[in-house]
Formats: sequence, C-alpha cells, structure tokens
Amino acid sequence: MDGRITRVLGDTQHAISGGYTCPKGRRGGDLVHGADRLTSSMRRSTKGVHEPIPVAQATTEIADRLRRIVDRHGPDSVALFMGTQQNFAALTPPMARAWFRGTGSHKLFSTMTIDQSAKWVVAERMGTYLGGRQRFGDADVWLLAGTNPVVSANGGDGDGAVVHNPSATLRAARERGLRLIVIDPRRTETAALADIHLAPRPGTDAVLLAGMLRVILADGLEDTEFCRRFTADLSALRDAVSAVTPGVVQRICGVPADQVTAAARVFANGRRGMATSGTGLCMGPHSNLGEHLVAALNVVCGRYLREGEPADDRAVLIRQVTARAEVAPPARSYESGFRSRINGVRAMRGELPSGILADEILEPGPDRVRALIVSGGNPAAALPDRLKALRALRSLDLLVCVDPRMSDTARLADYVIAPTTMYERADHTAIMEAFFPRPFAQFTPAVVTPPPGVVDDWRFFLDLAAASGQAVKFAGRILDPASPPSAEEMLAMMTERGRVPFDDLVGAPHGILAGTGGAVVGRPSADGAVHRLLLMPDDVLGELRAALTETAAVKHLPMLLTVRRIREAVNSTGTRVPGLVPGGDNPLSMHPDDLDDLGIADGESVTVRSASGHLCATVRADATLARGTVSMTHCFGSVDPTADAGVNVNELTGSRDGVQAINAMPTMTAVRVAVEPAGCGEAS
Repeated sequence: MDGRITRVLGDTQHAISGGYTCPKGRRGGDLVHGADRLTSSMRRSTKGVHEPIPVAQATTEIADRLRRIVDRHGPDSVALFMGTQQNFAALTPPMARAWFRGTGSHKLFSTMTIDQSAKWVVAERMGTYLGGRQRFGDADVWLLAGTNPVVSANGGDGDGAVVHNPSATLRAARERGLRLIVIDPRRTETAALADIHLAPRPGTDAVLLAGMLRVILADGLEDTEFCRRFTADLSALRDAVSAVTPGVVQRICGVPADQVTAAARVFANGRRGMATSGTGLCMGPHSNLGEHLVAALNVVCGRYLREGEPADDRAVLIRQVTARAEVAPPARSYESGFRSRINGVRAMRGELPSGILADEILEPGPDRVRALIVSGGNPAAALPDRLKALRALRSLDLLVCVDPRMSDTARLADYVIAPTTMYERADHTAIMEAFFPRPFAQFTPAVVTPPPGVVDDWRFFLDLAAASGQAVKFAGRILDPASPPSAEEMLAMMTERGRVPFDDLVGAPHGILAGTGGAVVGRPSADGAVHRLLLMPDDVLGELRAALTETAAVKHLPMLLTVRRIREAVNSTGTRVPGLVPGGDNPLSMHPDDLDDLGIADGESVTVRSASGHLCATVRADATLARGTVSMTHCFGSVDPTADAGVNVNELTGSRDGVQAINAMPTMTAVRVAVEPAGCGEAS
C-alpha cells in the first residue's frame, strides 16, 4: 500500500522455513518504515548536531579525511569494525573487506571476537578435521552447551538444524528418538525440552565438560579407530582429565555426580550426534578451554564424517570445497600474526580481538587508531567496559557508522551513512548457506523502493575506495568505479562457481532445493594423511589446572550475572521498535527466593555492582534461574540521557573479571555482582 510494507507473512511454500517467522521478522515493516529510520546520510556539525548530507558528498569528505590521517599517522591509524548486521547482506562483507585491504591497515575487528572467538582459538590449537561434521538430521544424540536456540534461533555451529523453527525442530527430533542434552545454568526454553538438563554454576562449564570426558575415557566409550587415525595425544587428554571425577564436578559445578555420569554415557553411546556451543560458553571465564573440551568430546566420540560417507554439500551458490578424511594441523596463527602494541596481542585469522579496540584508540603510540569505520555494528553498545569504550569512540579523529538508525555508535559518529534495508535491495543467500539444514539457495528482488537519500552498503564501500584512489577486486575482477556493476550483476558474479545458474535462481520465487550433489568424503591427500588433532597441548593443560583451582567467593560480590537473549532482538537490532520488546527494556532477572532474602519486591529498582562498574535496573522474579544467579539481556540502554531504553549490561563488564589469553576476551558472563535495594541515584 503506497509502496509501504503493511504486513509480513511466512512463505508456506518455502522449503526451509515452511512459513515459520520470528517476532523480529514479522515486524520487518517497522524496521523499514519506522520513525527513527534514516532516509539520508548525516554529518555532525561543529555544534555537535547531525545534519543531512548527500551520500556522495559524505563519501568524498570521508575519503579526504582518511587520506590526511593516513598521510600523517600511517595506514594502521585506520580501523574497520564489522558487525553482525552486515552479514545479512551478501555483498557487504566482501566489499567492506575489499575496501579495507586497500587501506594497508592491520586493524580489523568484528563482533566475532566479542562473543565467539574461542571457536577460532580451538581450531588454531587443536586443528580441524576436514571431512565434515555429523548432521542433526540423522543424529540420535545432541548436546547444546551455553546456547538457547528456541529463543536465539542459533546454536548449531553451522549445522543449520536449530535455526529454522527451532522449537518444532527439536520436538520432532525427540519424537523420532533423539536424546537431547542441554548444559545451561538456567532452565531455559531449550532446557525445558531436553532429556537431560545439566545446570552448572555459571562459569564452570569447562570443568563439567572435563568430567564428562573423564567418564567416557574411564568407561572405554571412546571411538578407538577415529582417535587412532586422527589424534596425536589421546593419552595426554586421558591423564589430564583423570582427576576430574564426577565428585569433583559436583563440588565445583554443583551438578550431581550421577547426572554427570549419565549425561556422558548417553552422549558417548549415541550412534551419531554432536556437541555444539553458544555465547553462554564463549563469553565466560575459561571459555577457550571450554570450547576446546566441547571439540574434544566430538573428537573422542568420533562425531565426524568418514571416508566414503556422503559429504556436507550445502554449498549451492559458492564453490564446494572437497571434503577429505584428514586433518588441517594446528596453525597457531596468533603466534605469528600482526602484533598489536596492546599487551602484545596478535591478530588471528586477520582480525585483532575487539577486547583491545578501546585501548588501540586510547593508548598513545605511533599507530594509534584515529579513524574507525563501523559496518553493520554498534560497538558503543556491544563492547565490554562501556564507559571506556564510549570514551574511546568519542576521542577518535574520525568515526563513520553505516547504520539505518541513530544507534549509540551513530550518535557518536562524525558521519552516518544511511543504507538500504533488507526489503529495498536485491539479495541472495550465498553467505548464509551454513545456516540451512539442506542444500538451498534463494534470490529476492527489492520489493519496495528505497528513499532517494540512501545507498546500498556495498556501494558505499566501493565509492569510498574509488574516492580514496584504491582499486577494488571482487569475484576475481577489478571493478571500474566509473561504470560500476548493478547489485544484480554483483550477486551473479558471486555465484559463478556455484552449481545453480543465477538465472534459474532468479526465476524461483520460493528458492531452490538443490538436492545432493553426490559428493562423498574423499581419501586423505598425501600431505594431509600425516597430520593429527592435538587434544591436550601444554597451554590447554595449564588452563584446565587453573579451572580446577577453587577460588574463594568474593563476599561483597556474592552473585553471578549471566548473559540472556530474547526472541525480539538480535543484539541491538529490534530493541527500539515500539511494542516489539515486552516492556521495552531489559530488567534484571532474579530467583524469587533471592528477592525475598534481600527484601526486594518484583518490579522494584535495584543497583547492581561489579568490579567494573554499576547500574540501576528494574528487577523481575524468574524461577528458571538458580539461586545466586541473575541475568540480563545485552545491548540495551542509550547514550541519549532522555531515551527510555533500558540499561546497558556492559556497565558491569570489563577486564577486572579476567581476560582470556590469546584472544583478549574479557569475561562477559558469570560476572560477579552484588544486588542492592534502591540506591539508584548513584548508578550510571
């Protein structure tokens, strides 16, 4: 109606979703047409007020300011921060990276290193089996650690099965006989569907996983043949976990010993199935160790595809990589990558950890970050140690944010580039194929006309490169900025190595189920046959010993704060849509008995304190939490003091609660806190 979206419905003929939609998707019209939607790029005036500016002029001015900064301070004074939202546009990530490569800078950051970088650390220290993982569709056991896919629609580690209509998917799997194990301190919506729910004390997941490995190895339940062929040090793992008896786990984690034993045996005795994890594990203390032990569970139980089995062939639009029954050895790229002057932290997989971004901006030095481009992210809301992060962002010589709304980061920016939104641009699913349970691809044209003042994200980066005198290589060709290709032409370029012709894709309004390509897991190459997975290298052993060392409770911070997601928002996207988030804010959840002990009533205001800061919140009774544990959803709050948008949990996080080695990951869940009645006038 009048070129506006009036209603969003699921496609009942869609081969993957079957018509399922989430609350965020159903409010897609508000994301496109909401009153806070930017319809023009903005520039901060000398008075500190954002005023409209044509995007072409903004691009030219940004390029000029970047050139002056680089000429004076060198290319490493420029940084790029890539957020989650840029990954929902197929062309944006490769084009943003193409622009960044042209700068010559090493200062690349992303949200991956805010909540998932432990997965990279595991691959760098253990190695990677290249045959592929077993799949949910034919599994008879599945373990989910620190993830709640019924709410987050994630947590499958690329399996894809628990992303689409997760509640129905998990229920159907259990009806066909799958045994579901959930590890989570809270009785989450996913835990309520589980056959076994293990509820460890927050931050002790690694010890629980070590105890499960001890049961499996002591009972002789390991996959002997897989371990013989593909691991180098099973005996070292066996020795390392030998002392982590179920009794030790019960003492440290609070999980009854018999539950630890039962869960380990159920998982190991399953014919097929994986252990997968989420942010509840990756953001906590000992997260690198915990992720390593999740992977070790899969390796010890042989939960990978073998030579001759049908390979994972979900690559439809992108090039299929041949699966082989071999190991890519541990690379430890963090020992040789670009070295930051901040604590000697090194880049891993081309990225520096976001945990040091504020220091990279604030700490004096010849390559101090002075200009930051933010693509599809909101570091002002997402980074730990919020006050420090805000101080860093405000101190930049140039801050540019690509965002359809005035997010916290946009409010601090010198320039805000207003992009098209999802229904205003052509797109396809090339970069999302790992999130589908079956080989599937889809193209969607623009369905509404964008406002005249906005630009596709990818086009901004192409134009910025051109204005900076940088050549841009995309899909194997150098693009001509004087005659740039259309979005459809760019999307077609991405599919040239795929197995579905682009024209066929465009002509399939409900997408294409590509079917199996007949690929199987191949024999190891001559070089690959010699490599083995490392289950217990010395640094992992040191981390295990540290996790087993009990620390005394901090009397003045007696409770533990845990992360929590909601259906209605993806990080900070959706938190400001009127009526979408129940109540419009993010209360602090506590067990009713803890509220009674503190003399606090449901709905009252409280002050929450940690070693890093304090905040004021409204409290909500929640019996799904264990006593002594509180929880709060992240990415709420605002730098605008007049906004009624909840509070930002990163007022409570920072390096004082510990930082992981290698990836400089601060503890962002299982944070020690105290909850006090009233006193909110002192809270920030």
